[in-house]
Amino acid sequence: KAYRSGIRAFDTAFSYNEADSILFSSMKELKIDRSEYQIWSKVMPVPTMERKAEASLRRLGTSYFDILMLHWPTNDTLLFSSLKALEDLKDRGCTKEIGVSNFPLPLLEKVLCDFPISYHERPLSLIWMKNWNEEKRLGIKSIAYSPGGFGLLSGKYSASNPPLDQRKEIKAFSSPYFPLLISLLDEIAIKHNSSPYAVSYSFVKGEKPWAIVRGAGKEEDLSLSLPVLNTKEREDLLELSLLVSKSDSSDNIFSHNWLLR
Repeated sequence: KAYRSGIRAFDTAFSYNEADSILFSSMKELKIDRSEYQIWSKVMPVPTMERKAEASLRRLGTSYFDILMLHWPTNDTLLFSSLKALEDLKDRGCTKEIGVSNFPLPLLEKVLCDFPISYHERPLSLIWMKNWNEEKRLGIKSIAYSPGGFGLLSGKYSASNPPLDQRKEIKAFSSPYFPLLISLLDEIAIKHNSSPYAVSYSFVKGEKPWAIVRGAGKEEDLSLSLPVLNTKEREDLLELSLLVSKSDSSDNIFSHNWLLR
């Protein structure tokens, strides 16, 4: 359904269980040629990362990734060897382009000094805008994921009705500014006869990352209609978003502080 809706890039990772195999079997059933769609994938920076990348390619039924990224940061020694391995995979034709994912800004800047990294996949939403303006100035192609803040911006959740999984541990959710942000999203959504999620997605799209990755649980999610936000609506959302982001001292939305390790 995604392919028939015009989507031509699919984001996966070695650690996403059967996602690789499902993508391969779906495209095979549809008889879609590999050249007709892109595969963006990620692999953890571990000593066996090359073997894991090769295993992922076999599951995907392809000889190459369009973009292959390191899934998470790690210590300096392993990070350097992993980036070298990533370069080797590109030299061998296993991937067309290389990148990193979930890197805090100072580490991203450090990596860019020594490696030809072209892409950075990072969370970007109204609950996580940290260092976004600084990253835009780096000239790297940013792939934004979870524009709906992992579902926290859907309007379904509050302090009295938290999600029943680990999302309730995301610090932005407990920010005193989070309820104000949800209230504003509801107000704007009603005004545009839309939904809080669609407003959230429209905001992220307006920030103009190179690409946006999002999930879809139902077929109708693929035909999302986005409201056009005016300047004041964007400014009001950004103001509250920055307050929510600043309430978390971590350098990653999942409360990891990679730079302190």
